[in-house]
Amino acid sequence: MEDSRPEFVLIEMGSMRGLEIGPLANPRVRRAQGSITYLDHASTAALKEKYATNTQLADLIDAIVDVDIVQRPDQTLAEAVGTRGQFDYVIAAHVFEHIPDVIDWLSQIEAVLVTGGILSLVIPDKRFTFDINRRTTEAGEVLDAYLRHMKSPTFAQMFDFFAHTVTIDGMVDAPGIWAGTADYTGVVRDDVPDSDAAAFGICRDQQRSPSFVDVHCHVFTPASFLDIFEILVKLDLTNFEIGAFFDTQVNTFEFHVSLRKASVDHGRDRLRDQQYASIRAARNEIAVASNGGPEQPAGGDTGGGHLVVEVSRLEERALHLKRRVLHRVRHRRPLGG
Repeated sequence: MEDSRPEFVLIEMGSMRGLEIGPLANPRVRRAQGSITYLDHASTAALKEKYATNTQLADLIDAIVDVDIVQRPDQTLAEAVGTRGQFDYVIAAHVFEHIPDVIDWLSQIEAVLVTGGILSLVIPDKRFTFDINRRTTEAGEVLDAYLRHMKSPTFAQMFDFFAHTVTIDGMVDAPGIWAGTADYTGVVRDDVPDSDAAAFGICRDQQRSPSFVDVHCHVFTPASFLDIFEILVKLDLTNFEIGAFFDTQVNTFEFHVSLRKASVDHGRDRLRDQQYASIRAARNEIAVASNGGPEQPAGGDTGGGHLVVEVSRLEERALHLKRRVLHRVRHRRPLGG
């Protein structure tokens, strides 16, 4: 059975080799659906121990997948993958925002993808998550992390996360935000007496005894993602182009981006023009479809936009999948808040 979820618009699981990063207990691709390899930062046993007290995962511990590849902090993705070769697609759901240096990470993904391969990203939209009161990440911060070769969250990222998220271990009322009935203005964590003091204390502890800290290093909206991606294209920092783009749908809290690894055989200028064209198309689709919707959620009654960019290299199977997803995506069930 074909999968109608937007993250699979350019992917045919039955015939393509895939790598899923950070699937935990809810993999987007099941082993029965095709050739899939699971990668995470820790083994299955270590992940079960880590999330045993997490209120959202405590009842799903036994569902955590059997991890095939553990990527150590001192390894590149290609080194971790080793002799398994390149993949036709990589899927990362709610991973991108956790990466301190997203430019280097994208480059590492490129290295394990075939030319024309797909990186499918599912990214939380900060306006409908516990990041709602955090400042949106700017391009300068992304470039700073890249130039500093950041491998772990900065103190600034840690402080912002622990001080300014609405809740550390829970969800917000996304449908309520869309409807204008939920207002989180000025809301801070209620699990500590002072969120600023608590956040600074965590930073101090990390300074004294560095360890793995899992936070949302970056915060995005669909529009801000495109702004940052455009800077990466302008500075020749990526060979990806936008193959498909799905804006945040009404009553949900995530958007979908499918990036295609483009060829540089015809020169950097031609590639850059192609990348810019894909960005313009995505922005136009948001502007036309939203019409005051996702960028101004309260009172909006239209869904987010969706775009599949057709280029000459796109195979017939991708065109078929595009038509199927575009037909069904408007009928997705709303996600819980």
